[in-house]
Amino acid sequence: ESVDAKAGRLTVNHGKVEGWMGAMTMAYAVDKPEDLPKVKVGDHIEATVYQDEYKLYNIKVTGEK
Repeated sequence: ESVDAKAGRLTVNHGKVEGWMGAMTMAYAVDKPEDLPKVKVGDHIEATVYQDEYKLYNIKVTGEK
């Protein structure tokens, strides 16, 4: 949904994370802000997120909208 390289955050529209949270749009910090220039609005991504920690790890672009 949006990329904020200055703040080191991605706003992601994601599906349900089973056993943790429903589908929603949410802003997440990222583990490697230097990777943000590789992500464009509309890209599909995969990432790891840990319960009780709202940060995305190992972001990988998997396709475009």
